[in-house]
Amino acid sequence: MARGKLADLLFLVCLLIGVISVVQFIFIPKMQSSTEDVHRYRGRWFDTEKTGKVPFGPIKTLNTSDLDTRSSAVGFAYPASEFFTVWHEDSVPRVNGKLREKKKIVVWGDGEEWDETISSPCRPDVPPCDITLDTGQSEGADAVVFYYSRTPNVFNSRSMPKRYPHQYWIFFSDEAPLYPAMRAHDFASYNGVFNMTMTYRLDSDVPALYGSTAIVHNKLNGKDRRHSEEDYSVGKKGLAVWFVSNCYKYLPRFAFAKELLKHMDLDIFGKCGKDIVCPEKGYDCSDSIIKQYKFYLAFESYHCREYITEKFWRNALENEAVPIVLGPPKCDYEQIAPPNSFIHVDDFESPEDLAAYLKRLDKDKELYNQYLKWRALPIPTESIFSDFGSAWCRLCKKLHDVDTTERKVYTDIDGWLKGKNNEKCEPVIFLDYTDPRNNVRFGYNFTPL
Repeated sequence: MARGKLADLLFLVCLLIGVISVVQFIFIPKMQSSTEDVHRYRGRWFDTEKTGKVPFGPIKTLNTSDLDTRSSAVGFAYPASEFFTVWHEDSVPRVNGKLREKKKIVVWGDGEEWDETISSPCRPDVPPCDITLDTGQSEGADAVVFYYSRTPNVFNSRSMPKRYPHQYWIFFSDEAPLYPAMRAHDFASYNGVFNMTMTYRLDSDVPALYGSTAIVHNKLNGKDRRHSEEDYSVGKKGLAVWFVSNCYKYLPRFAFAKELLKHMDLDIFGKCGKDIVCPEKGYDCSDSIIKQYKFYLAFESYHCREYITEKFWRNALENEAVPIVLGPPKCDYEQIAPPNSFIHVDDFESPEDLAAYLKRLDKDKELYNQYLKWRALPIPTESIFSDFGSAWCRLCKKLHDVDTTERKVYTDIDGWLKGKNNEKCEPVIFLDYTDPRNNVRFGYNFTPL
């Protein structure tokens, strides 16, 4: 009897050992293989000399000990957007092994092009940064900013600097996706390259707008009339003016302008109209002309969401003219413009209706002045992403505030720029820009000033 029980016990022990051996045979190699795959995957993407791209994927940096002990320590990437991926991992070590109190930003491109763009020192509440045009310092940089025109049309790692894991690579553009130089880029080839965006759109990681209400107020400092009953029409000799030099006739603005000319006085200067005769051509010359008109046509070349350029901010508002806007939807203007400061063409059934309204404002001072009463309002307190210059301060602050365990990469930068179905911009017919037959020139019939 005793021998039978002992035999049964030995059988059970052997069976248990066999089960354990089978489990180890099946699962442990797969777990080890998974660990190796993770490091191969990450190592392949971190081999920046070959790819120049950042690692992205559903795996957080895992410790082998976590896997060996069957712990539940798993990482993840969450689809914060269909265009980029964000995930958390251990802080990436710097090249010099330590974090600096002052961040270094390298601007990749032509130094002469950037001299007037990079701002002077930021406000006192913004942590310090060194912004340099010396691309030789890219190794130790916290961020490298790439202006789109200084990158290859198709991504080529040999034309880019060596990439370091701790760095943020930032895409910077002030142009609409339909702009010729932008269209020449195969941005799909840049998927996996950039960590941040810096553009005119508010959903950029670092918004870099063409202007702001606060900046306009500051530019008008000393000229602003702080009386709500001021007559802003005093000194205005002409009705409406337009400076335009991109004369490609298939841009939507020209069909509208041609129709508008049939119903009102509109003086057109620049390559598409009357050449300016000034001692020195430039903003000083155009500014002196615009100030003599009540309205300025701030017609954008391309109708792209949030694409609101210097035509609105500098040419119109800073020269004390009411902008007539054609471009993105009215709601895009309303979220950044001074209140009741512009007239959007979408509010009218036709150019003829708009012309009738402008002629009515020309004769009604009280109604006209409603569009300039914002100048009597208190100067708004705005964040530092007001324009191109202060965008560098915004970037500096972001580099100081960023969570060092968070990683982000644009997996579809092309889709982010254009929209998944190219819905960010209204389509345009594209033919040869250099062919004179595809360009328009307006005749001369100008208001005597």
